[in-house]
Amino acid sequence: GLLPIFGGSRGHMANGCISTNHNHATTNGEGSILHHADSRLHGLPGFCPSSAGRRRVVLGCGGNVVNHIYRVGAVPRAGERGYLRSASTTNGKQCLIGGVTLNHLSWAALGGVATGLLAFQGTDECGLLIRAGLIELGVWTDFVQVNSSYSTAQCLVFVQDDGEKSIMQGPSSIDLINAQAVNEYFDDVIQQHASMVTTEISQVPLSGVLALLNSARRAGVLTILDLDIPPSVAIREAKLGSLEELLVCVRGADVLKASKSSVIELSQWLGNRNAKCSSFAELARFLAKECGSKLVCITTGAEGCVLATSELLVEVPAHQVTVVVDTMGAGDAFLGGLIFGIHKAGIPDTVMELRELGTTANAFGAACVCSVGSVPVVDESRDRLLSFLPFTALGKVPKGSSGVDGFVSSLANDVQALAHLLSKVYVTKEGADKVIGLINSSRGHLFTSGIGKSGSVAERFAASLSSVEVPSSYVNACHWTHGDLGKAQRGRDIVLFISHSGSTEECVTAARHLVAKGVTTVGLIGRKDSPLSKQRNTTGVTDGPVNGTSLCPITLPNTPGSSMQWNGGRTHAPERSQQVNIPVQPSWR
Repeated sequence: GLLPIFGGSRGHMANGCISTNHNHATTNGEGSILHHADSRLHGLPGFCPSSAGRRRVVLGCGGNVVNHIYRVGAVPRAGERGYLRSASTTNGKQCLIGGVTLNHLSWAALGGVATGLLAFQGTDECGLLIRAGLIELGVWTDFVQVNSSYSTAQCLVFVQDDGEKSIMQGPSSIDLINAQAVNEYFDDVIQQHASMVTTEISQVPLSGVLALLNSARRAGVLTILDLDIPPSVAIREAKLGSLEELLVCVRGADVLKASKSSVIELSQWLGNRNAKCSSFAELARFLAKECGSKLVCITTGAEGCVLATSELLVEVPAHQVTVVVDTMGAGDAFLGGLIFGIHKAGIPDTVMELRELGTTANAFGAACVCSVGSVPVVDESRDRLLSFLPFTALGKVPKGSSGVDGFVSSLANDVQALAHLLSKVYVTKEGADKVIGLINSSRGHLFTSGIGKSGSVAERFAASLSSVEVPSSYVNACHWTHGDLGKAQRGRDIVLFISHSGSTEECVTAARHLVAKGVTTVGLIGRKDSPLSKQRNTTGVTDGPVNGTSLCPITLPNTPGSSMQWNGGRTHAPERSQQVNIPVQPSWR
């Protein structure tokens, strides 16, 4: 009863990225071998992650990308020029994680279903962002293959004012997930951990889709296939494989979900000559019979959905919402709701159960269009789902993190914070140049000062400057008004305050006394219009919040806000070391 595996499809191994030996070792891109000691980071076969144990989860293999979203007046046609809404690419762009499989797994997780991603991802910034996002969304990353030789998927999305969009998909290591890769990297995981397996016809080579379906069938678990693009696009443009492979895929899945843009063409290829004249209900009934599917689902956009089994058929109207914010990923959220419903009650046996399943899936799709992006905004989307489905019990959002995932999430947040800081370098260049000039020309002492985490950063900063021949020391901001004001001499010394909010009472009070005394004060401050910034007698540098929100929650001991402060301040050390001929080597080497 296994599906045949065909050769010759896209996604054959290249550059030695995937080994064919069976010692489950791979390279890190620099010739080193990563064995089982590193398997928590790389999800190698045969390893049973501590967070997963033998627990069964819904495993999905397919699209997971970083979407770079640009707002445009109009998407240009071939040969035309288009224009971004902002002159600054940074300000005009929004980066959101998404992808067909990532999306439906995250929405299923929102309902309390334990889900996990099967994927190849790089060690690049986009890979870090995706894994950190999955952890936040409750999707397990234990089985993701991470390697520096892999490239993480990215999309350029150009969105018009009317909501219409154009998407450009870049090449990635998803292209490598063929039959060989599935058998070597994911088969053991499916046998040991799968309660259900989902995949898609969109990015994964068809030989890989077939191998996933075969593996799930051997494991005795339900399979779900999302036909996300028309068959002709899959074969001719995406070059995922052959027509024969595609038809075997759709006939081999237990549950087939298709969009209205793909279902007519699929029905024609399966022999329905009247497909163009048929209703979606007729097409759903045809596919259920022709493919032998346990369940066929057709999403029809604003009209809702059609669900069919071999014996049952229902048409379910869409859940109405007041305002549609963003339609991206609505079909994926629908599938997440479908997974939630099937996980809860199985494949429906009655019309009432089938209608209830369609209503649940439609509610998930409706919740998606009420917020920006294709993945849930956890608390907001969950509350909205509860209002849409008041009599449906949503489970607790699973924890998508093992110990190492928290580490990855922290690094990804720091990467985002530092990227923001880098984008502001030239915005604050005048103030930064002035501060650096003051420190270099000073004949006196540099005192750094702050409170809490900012104080810890200030203390480290003083230690770094001392190592490059800048006389420096740290003074707790509380101590200035308790006897330490006498340390700072007018006309000679400089006091550098580091504060995220710029409103800490101890820092503001100390700065006011120092300014009154005539001591030069400068600041590394998170907000330009803060009380502390008004106390300075020279221009300082601001680290600034990202997207208008604080990056430094009080409850967290190690945050991106601290990272921005530390790196924003320490940049003076290597410049000073060059002036005094002190060699500096990057510590990460």
